[in-house]
Amino acid sequence: MKKNILVLGSGGREHAFVWSLLKDQKIGKIYCAPGNGGTQDIAKNINLDINSPKQVLNFVKKNNIDLTIVGPEAPLEKGIVDYFENENKLIFGPSKFASQLETSKIFAREVLNKCNVNQPNFYICHTSKDIKNYYEKNGLPFVIKVDGLAAGKGVFVCHELNDVNHAIVSIFDENNFGKSSNKILIEECLKGEELSIFAICDGKNFKVLNTAQDHKRIFDNDLGPNTGGMGAYSPTPLSTVSLITEVEEEIYKPVLNYMNALGFPFKGFLYAGLMLVDGKPFVIEFNVRMGDPETQVVLPLLQSSLYDLIYKATRQELDDCKIKNSDKTSVTIVLASNGYPNEYKKGQKILIDDDFLVFHAGTIKNKNRMIVNGGRVLNVVGFGNDLDDAIADAYENVKKIQFEGMYFRKDIGKKGLTYKSKNILEDKND
Repeated sequence: MKKNILVLGSGGREHAFVWSLLKDQKIGKIYCAPGNGGTQDIAKNINLDINSPKQVLNFVKKNNIDLTIVGPEAPLEKGIVDYFENENKLIFGPSKFASQLETSKIFAREVLNKCNVNQPNFYICHTSKDIKNYYEKNGLPFVIKVDGLAAGKGVFVCHELNDVNHAIVSIFDENNFGKSSNKILIEECLKGEELSIFAICDGKNFKVLNTAQDHKRIFDNDLGPNTGGMGAYSPTPLSTVSLITEVEEEIYKPVLNYMNALGFPFKGFLYAGLMLVDGKPFVIEFNVRMGDPETQVVLPLLQSSLYDLIYKATRQELDDCKIKNSDKTSVTIVLASNGYPNEYKKGQKILIDDDFLVFHAGTIKNKNRMIVNGGRVLNVVGFGNDLDDAIADAYENVKKIQFEGMYFRKDIGKKGLTYKSKNILEDKND
């Protein structure tokens, strides 16, 4: 019997989930809540409050949903997985407690400490005076982070005193982060190359899916304010077999074993944001879901069945699974509405030549017209035998899209061309 799936979320990540799941013959109906203009074309969009576990569960019961997949982090923080499991409904994602690896940066740091995992030195504080005292004692640079979820805006990299003052105003005077800033984390400012590693976990076992590098800043050359991500590529040439093995043995295994020992085994996607410092991986952050836009480059390379992997993860059967990836390289370029990540325009008509892979994010479909409905609008994907070719293909595809105020970075993936190590991640999965 074919399986009915509900995907929670509205971004490019969720469009990529739906697209990937539909390649499997075992899939029947796919619903996406709330979805976007792209998911509307290939699934059924449902207007649900995904942060209301009760509302989502009622829909699941009424529509014979076999599996619910959580895209963003907010429903996980609300405890949707615990709620579903109490009702014996199949859902993929970590429990509310285990989700603290992302929803509380201090919790994550303390877990990493217990597991002796490489991470920046850190200091926990509560007031603006604590931050000023730290500055006077230790000087610059350092990083200020609010403890809780902040939609990617709660991190302040401080190279100058002005940066420190800006963080204090934003956190304490303007109270921009509410309860998320009840505790503050100050971290050592590490220097190195960043990469992300994505794994699927079943509470006991895990499998690395692939690696990626995203581009957070709005402007070329990594300038300007942080965004949700302006592009990504996969795999990154930094991810050698020895590095992946080191990350598996020294980061994933001890952390997952520790969570298990606490009585809260981690089931879900666990994304490690790493920085390579003199070749050693340090954990900058954990996310307890797939990244956006990294999912849009990782899933198109995945040749294994995404549904099978998720289903087996819900049953603690990942140990038997093999991850098979294409040997191609993929690049995604985010097309944003001018002004993002601040004020931006909505409602513009989008023209797309549809003969290439594009994942929708901030779009809606109105009378067969695709309309801009968010800051990050589309994710244009390109492929190649190497990173150079994939970059060229992605930018060629960008030329086939038009909307008023379309903005994108011109240097996505270029940093990867400077790395000399050859990626041999695929060899590890053979």
